[in-house]
Amino acid sequence: MSESSKSYTVHMIANAHIDPVWLWPEEEGREVVLATCRAMVEMLRRHPEFTFVRSSAATYRWIEEDDPELFAEISRYIKEGRWEVVGGWWVQPDCNLPCGESFVRHALYGKRYFKEKFGVDVRVGYNVDSFGHCATLPQILKKCGIDYYVFFRPNPKEKELPQLFWWEAPDGTKVLACRPPLHYGFGPNVEDIRPRILEAYRQTVEGLKDVLCFYGVGDHGGGPTEEHIRQVGEADSSPDFPRVAFGNLEAFFEKVKDEKEFPVVRDELQHHARGCYTSVSLIKYLNRSTEHLLMTAERFSSVAFRYFGLPYPKEALSEAWRTLLFHQFHDLLDGTAIRPAYRRARERLWGARTAAQEALQRAIRCVASHVSSSSEGTPLLVFNPSPWRRKDLVEAKVPLSYLPKGIKLSDPDGNDLPVQLLGVEDEGGKYLVQVLFVAEVPGLGYRLYTLSEGEPVGEGMKASPTCLRNLWYELRVDPETGAIGELYMGTRRTFSGPAGVVQVLDDPSDAWAHGVDSFEGVCGAFLREGDVRVVERGPVRATVRTRARFGRSWLLQDISLYSDLPRVEVRLELDWHERHRMARLVFPLAVSDPTFTCEVPYGSISRTPTGEEEPGLRWADITGRAGDETFGMSLVNDRKYGYSARGPELRLSVLRSPIYGFHDPRRKEGDVRYRYMDQGRHGLRYVLLPHNGSWREAGTARLAWELNEPLIPLPPLSGGKDLGPEGGFLEVKPENIVASVLKKAEDGDELVLRLYETSGRATEVELGLPQDGRSYRIRIGPYEIKTLKLPPDLPPREVDMLERG
Repeated sequence: MSESSKSYTVHMIANAHIDPVWLWPEEEGREVVLATCRAMVEMLRRHPEFTFVRSSAATYRWIEEDDPELFAEISRYIKEGRWEVVGGWWVQPDCNLPCGESFVRHALYGKRYFKEKFGVDVRVGYNVDSFGHCATLPQILKKCGIDYYVFFRPNPKEKELPQLFWWEAPDGTKVLACRPPLHYGFGPNVEDIRPRILEAYRQTVEGLKDVLCFYGVGDHGGGPTEEHIRQVGEADSSPDFPRVAFGNLEAFFEKVKDEKEFPVVRDELQHHARGCYTSVSLIKYLNRSTEHLLMTAERFSSVAFRYFGLPYPKEALSEAWRTLLFHQFHDLLDGTAIRPAYRRARERLWGARTAAQEALQRAIRCVASHVSSSSEGTPLLVFNPSPWRRKDLVEAKVPLSYLPKGIKLSDPDGNDLPVQLLGVEDEGGKYLVQVLFVAEVPGLGYRLYTLSEGEPVGEGMKASPTCLRNLWYELRVDPETGAIGELYMGTRRTFSGPAGVVQVLDDPSDAWAHGVDSFEGVCGAFLREGDVRVVERGPVRATVRTRARFGRSWLLQDISLYSDLPRVEVRLELDWHERHRMARLVFPLAVSDPTFTCEVPYGSISRTPTGEEEPGLRWADITGRAGDETFGMSLVNDRKYGYSARGPELRLSVLRSPIYGFHDPRRKEGDVRYRYMDQGRHGLRYVLLPHNGSWREAGTARLAWELNEPLIPLPPLSGGKDLGPEGGFLEVKPENIVASVLKKAEDGDELVLRLYETSGRATEVELGLPQDGRSYRIRIGPYEIKTLKLPPDLPPREVDMLERG
C-alpha cells in the first residue's frame, strides 16, 4: 500500500447493537443492555483512545433505573466525548408504519431525555437496523434538530444508493444521510476485523479521504472485544493500512459535509422485509388506535386546560406515549419477535390506551359540565375530535327509564333529523337504547342533540339482498363471493369485476418474507356460504350481510351505504386458521393509466403499480382515466398497513400466518410444535370513496383521520350554564390542511399546534379560535409540516418540533 494511503482515514465506529426484545423477552434484553454497557465502560477504562456509540433513550432509562453507578460512569464518558449518544429517539422503531406524530415524539422524548440527563443535543439520526425509511423523514429529522442520518437497510442489493447523499423530503428539506460500507456488526465468531477495515477503505467515496467502518458483536449485545481494539491500533501503525482511528459519527459528518457535492436522493429508502407491513395484526391495530386515542386525548385535555382550568395530565399522557414508542421498536411492530413478546406488548399497549381514554373522558366531561342542557327529552352531546367542522356518523348507547315505541332526534335548532334504532338492552330495570344518526359538529367542539319518544323522520333506504342504493351509489352484491359485484357512481362504473373479494395466497416465506417483493400465489378466495341477508334498512344506514368460507376459516362481511354520507363502508370479521398463507382484499378499478398513491407519515407518495408490496398508513388510492375524465377510488382503513397495486387493481393485505420468529434458512423439524401468527378472530373496518378528479379533491386525507377518530357521544352533565348548545374551540381551513396535534407545551402553559399540508400546494391557512374571538392567517408551503405555539393572548409563533424558537 502506498504512502498516500495514510492520507485516508477509516473511522472505526464501535457499537453493540441490542434488540431490546426480539428472539428473547424484554427482561433478557434489559439484562443484555446492562451487561454490554458495563463491558463497554470497562473497555473505556482500559483503553484511553477507545470510543463507543449508543442510541435509544429507553435503554438508557433502564440503566438509570437498574444501575445508577453505571449510569454515572456513562455520563462521565459522554462528557469526555468518548461515549457518543446517537439517534436521539426513544428506540430504533419501524420507520414506515408509525404515524408522523409518533416520529416527532420519538425525538421529543428522546432528545429531551438526553439533554436533561447528559447535556447533549443529539444531531445524528441512527436507525441502523430498521427495515426501511419513509420519504417524509428528512423534514421530521431536520425540524427535530437532527442534521445527519445513518442507516444500513435497505442493503445495496435491495436498493442502489450513494454511500453519502443529501436525502430530501417532498417539501425540500434535506439531511445528509450515510449508508456505510459493510454492516453495523457481526457475530461472536469474527475475530479478525482487519479485512473489514481494508474493505471499508476500498469503498471510500471518490473525492473524500474519510470513510466509516462499524465494528462490534451485535443483535444480542456484545460490542468490540479486546482483540478488536488491539487490531485497530495495530492497523493504524501498519504501512499496509490507511490511517485507522477510533471514530465519532458527528465529527465524521462535520468533516465531510463540505468536502464535495453530494448527490440528492428524493425518494423513500426501501425495501427490506415486506411481509412486516402485515404481520401481527392485533399489535398493528393497537398501535394505530393508541396513536389516535392519545392525540384525541391531548386535544381535548388542551381545551379543558386552556378554557376551564382543568389540570393537564402531562405525565400520564407522556408516559403512555413512551409506552407506545417502545412498542414501535421495529422487531415488535413488524412481527418478527417471538410469541411471548407479544403477550406483554398487548398488555402494555392496552395500558397506554386506558391512560389515554381516562384523560379523554376527564377532559370531555369537564367541557360537558359547562354545557346548558335545559331542553325537554334526553340530551346527548356529540364531540368532534377533528379541528375542522365535520359531518359524520354517530353510534350511541343512551340510558332511558322507559321502553320507547319510537325514537325522535332533534338538533339545537329544533330540526328533526333521521335516527335509526339499532337495539335495546336491559340494564338493571332501565333500557340502554342504541341509536345511529349523522351529526354535524364544529371543529374540535361539541353539539347538543335531543332524543325523545315519537315517530322518527325519514324513510327506510332502498335495500335488497342483491342491491343497495343511495343518492350517490348503486351497489350490487356478487352472488359467488358475497362481496361487491358492481358499484356505480351515477352512471360511472367503479370496478371492472368483483371487488372486496378476500383472496387467499400461498405464503411459504419466513416472518420477514425475506426475498419476497410481491405476493402473487393466489390459491383461492372466500366464497359465499348461505344467503345474503339485509340486516339493516333504516333511514340512516342500509346493510347487507354475507358469510363466506375458505378451508377452516370463515368471514362475516357487512356492506353498508348511508343516506347522507357519500361513502361505501365494509366491516369484516375474519376467523383465520390458515398456515403459511395470506389474506388479501382486491379492488379492480375500471380505469386506465393508473397512479397508485399511499399515505405515509405526515404525507403521501405515488408509486408505480407493479404489484410489489408497499407500506402505507390509513389510505391508498388508484386514480386513472375513465374515458376522457379522471376517475379513481380511495381505500381508507382503521388498522392495516400493507398495500399493493398491479395496474388498476388496488390490494390491501389483511393477514399473514408465518411461524413466529422463524428466519430463513431455518427449516422445520419433526416433533416440534410451531406457533403461527394471527390465528383466530380479527376485525377490519374500511371505507371506499370513489371520486371524480384526484384524491386531493375528494378529501381523502381528512377522511382517513375521521375514520380513525370517530365522533364521541356523551350525555351532558347537569348544572352547565357557561356554554350554549353548540360550540367549537379550533377550526382549521382549507381542506388540504390537517391539524394533527394540539397539546400543552412541554415547558410553560402555551399550547402547541401542529399542521401539515397534504396536497402539494402553498396555502394560506385560516386558523380560528372561536372561544377567544380570534382568527389568524398563516402561510404553509407544499407538503410542509408546521409547528406553532399558541399563547393565550398573543398571535401564534412558529417553533421547531421540539417546541424551540
